[in-house]
Amino acid sequence: MDLLQTIAAFVLQYGLRVLGIGPLQRDRVVLWSYFGKQYSCNPKYLSEYLEGHCPELRVVWAFEDPDAHADLRARGVEVVRINTARFVRLCLTSRFLITNSELPAWLPITSRQMLINTWHGGGAYKRVGKDFHKASRWRDLRSAIGRSKPVVYLSSSAAFTQLTLRESFQHTGEVIDSGMPRNDVLVTGPDPQLTASVRAALGVSSKSHIVLYAPTYREDREASSYLFDAGLVRTALAETFGGEWTLLLRMHYLVMKELPASEDYLDASAYPDMQELLAASDVLITDYSSSIWDFGLTGRPCFLYAPDLEEYDQDRGFYSDIRTWPWPLATSNDELARNIHCFNEDAYARRLARHYDELGSYEHGTACQTVAAYLMEHRV
Repeated sequence: MDLLQTIAAFVLQYGLRVLGIGPLQRDRVVLWSYFGKQYSCNPKYLSEYLEGHCPELRVVWAFEDPDAHADLRARGVEVVRINTARFVRLCLTSRFLITNSELPAWLPITSRQMLINTWHGGGAYKRVGKDFHKASRWRDLRSAIGRSKPVVYLSSSAAFTQLTLRESFQHTGEVIDSGMPRNDVLVTGPDPQLTASVRAALGVSSKSHIVLYAPTYREDREASSYLFDAGLVRTALAETFGGEWTLLLRMHYLVMKELPASEDYLDASAYPDMQELLAASDVLITDYSSSIWDFGLTGRPCFLYAPDLEEYDQDRGFYSDIRTWPWPLATSNDELARNIHCFNEDAYARRLARHYDELGSYEHGTACQTVAAYLMEHRV
């Protein structure tokens, strides 16, 4: 099967080039997020900035289900179905392509175009790309075919991130030192209107603080093993920070399907935008998710709960020792509660500042503006 997939990727990449015959539309930008599954992440925030600030550029979005995005059409954005002949034709005749994940090896890109991969994680924590995948030689070859695309650019959250992405994806092209567009909303400070909108959508009282739990998905882990003692944690939060607390769970949809309904938490897994959840939350609890990089930009408390740390480290691994990260680490319920009780705001702020400085953060709240200016400069 791997051999057949590799042959098909090679044939398609070169055979589909015929769809690119014709003039290049230098003012057109085609975007897709998570392989067309979502309107989210860096492409979403960059797209909305382009709509508001760069009317010279025409925005096209690609989705698995275009009919679910009538709101974009109402704003004048063209919406197409991903992985169709129309999609490939648009890609091959547009100056700019923007995504946040690895590209299909079969998708042809020509030297007339600029492909910008924003990726979907900041900082440098769990391993990605070839640093993680245990690929067969045929998958390695398909990846090499994908990397042969002539013009590939990355937007980067930090200097260290740039180094790891170059190595893990064998990227040799240019990098835009912009920060991640999705993080502008977190860097620029609290947005009361956005917070109120999130609370209303999820049914969270305006009198309650929000703690968001967003663990990394693991295929071989039982759903119940993700949960911690919600009562213990809420009590620790109330005793440390005061007030009432509502626990939001942001889980992979497969995990939430297996978890029973409970008064201990609200299911926020289907909420369409993780950044909005982060912006509205007072505290984040996660494990190895790069959301720690994003949420840390707010300066608000974040705690790591990683009961399977040893197993995860052996299976996937990290770019640095998790115990050196600035977020308090727990591997048990009691330890998590103790870390909340012992939280020191000043020491935490110093650790965060040192961490972003050591990784060479590019996050200044101007990522959308920087990338948009780059696109406008390279239209001709």
